[in-house]
Amino acid sequence: NKDLNELRRHTFGNSIDRVTVKRLTSKVFQPCRCDSIYGEQQDVSPREDNSERTDAKAVCGGHERALPIEETVRWLDIREEGVATLLCYLELHPKAWVQNMTSVYATCRVKCYGGPGQLQAVAKKCPPVAVAIAKQKKAGKQFSQCNQVEFNVVDLCDSMGWDSGTVKRELKSLEWDTGPAGFRKSGVLVELSDLAFHFRSRGDLSDQEMDEVTEFLSARSQRQERLELRQLDMLSEALKSVSYKNYWMCSNEADLGRSDTLKAKLKEYFETEEWTTNEHSGEDMNQTNIDCSTLQQLSSDIRVFINTYGSEHTLTGRTIARIFHGITSPNFPAETWGRVRKFWRAHLNVDFNLVCQEATRALVSRK
Repeated sequence: NKDLNELRRHTFGNSIDRVTVKRLTSKVFQPCRCDSIYGEQQDVSPREDNSERTDAKAVCGGHERALPIEETVRWLDIREEGVATLLCYLELHPKAWVQNMTSVYATCRVKCYGGPGQLQAVAKKCPPVAVAIAKQKKAGKQFSQCNQVEFNVVDLCDSMGWDSGTVKRELKSLEWDTGPAGFRKSGVLVELSDLAFHFRSRGDLSDQEMDEVTEFLSARSQRQERLELRQLDMLSEALKSVSYKNYWMCSNEADLGRSDTLKAKLKEYFETEEWTTNEHSGEDMNQTNIDCSTLQQLSSDIRVFINTYGSEHTLTGRTIARIFHGITSPNFPAETWGRVRKFWRAHLNVDFNLVCQEATRALVSRK
């Protein structure tokens, strides 16, 4: 059981709860104005399109989005590959909710060593810079004494209907001037930063469609968790079925019968394409039905942990369960929290989902 608990940590480290999924979908499917623009066009010139709108997909064809990887990982407290996996699930859905593209740098900063005057001159000859300055001026920022501007180049291109790759090449060309003598530095520095997840997604999803996306990702994540736990249990059972109680029982000669049995089970393990799972896959009955003293100790440790760290950190039930099982995460790395020996791996023998439930219940009761 100890070995299984250690290995289950890797599965639970990749698990994601429904709240996190909902936060991610709110970022992936940010609302757009396609629907309102379509309605305005219909009111102004109804003869331009006589077809009736039967599907929201006919209105919004998708928008280019970029979510900074580091910021998203910190915000959701899940690893980069976890976010990428969820985006792939959305792309592989029959409705193809998103279209994933190669990661790009989302933030652009244009800095002019010639001062504010040079920045204004650059804005006159470069429409992307002019649009970025205009948007920030509308938000209240002043550029009279400013020699640089920073903006999300992907969002800007999407709002204007431009191709982000072409715009980036145009921005980088600002660093050079051409003349009779050839190329020379222009005194403009263009920096691209913040590597981001890059994809296209619709922005006019209804509440029902958003719930459908959230439910799909939650169910897919839970199914993957149960599948991995079932595979782990199957492998453990296969090894137990051919093992000896003591090493000296098999030290003199090889047991070809058990060897062939193990080979057959391992072959079945790797060749099985569809695994059947259930809600209790990967859970031992003695873990689910723990004794009262263990449950009381768990509840006590959860309360102490919340009282100690609740004011300094944003805690969730899954966060506390990860720490109690010794599972690292972006916001709670093992390098730091592994030193908190009172809580780190303190309840590895208790089912992870049970710890989540108890921790969530304790957090809710404090509000």
